[in-house]
Amino acid sequence: MNGDDSIHGYRSVARRAALGIAAVAALTLLTRIYLRSGDDGGVIGAISYLSQFFTILTNAVVMVMMLLIASRRHVPVRWVKAVVIAIVIVGIIYHLLLAHLVEFVGLAFWADHGVHTVVPALSALWWLVFAFKPPLRGSDLMVWIAWPVLYCTYILIRANFSGFYPYPFLNLPELGWSGLAISIFELLVSFIVVGLALTAIGRLASTNKI
Repeated sequence: MNGDDSIHGYRSVARRAALGIAAVAALTLLTRIYLRSGDDGGVIGAISYLSQFFTILTNAVVMVMMLLIASRRHVPVRWVKAVVIAIVIVGIIYHLLLAHLVEFVGLAFWADHGVHTVVPALSALWWLVFAFKPPLRGSDLMVWIAWPVLYCTYILIRANFSGFYPYPFLNLPELGWSGLAISIFELLVSFIVVGLALTAIGRLASTNKI
């Protein structure tokens, strides 16, 4: 895409692809809610429980963003990139650290890989092929870390009342304030590293007209 494309909207093929990703994300999220509803007393309980997880919330953000793009709504290109970085982080962390811990079967297997593998991979591919890629600015780094900062703030406030910490790296009672600060700092650094890597790959893709 060129600069004019970023202003006037994405091409029809990009919008159709975005709609497809939104549909995959929606189907996967609905499946996760369905599977969880039996453990949490229904749909509302399942949504309440799942809304504590970065993976689920980020997939929901991807779904909304792709729907906006598909419907010709303007989404700032730097925010598009920030969301893609977040969903790529979801896939990387899952496959490096978590995939071997739990073995799912049947519908649960597909739902698990939907949010951790399929949506991250499709989102990254969509960004590489269709997204406008403006030159990197220093302020971009703040945009990239905005979502994880918001999530961490939300979870720490919520966990203060519920006592449930969805991830070990945010478990304030176990880590203490200093340990928590280090964990969050490391998380934010990982977003910046992945963002820079994605920037380099995107520049290469644009050069080679992928």
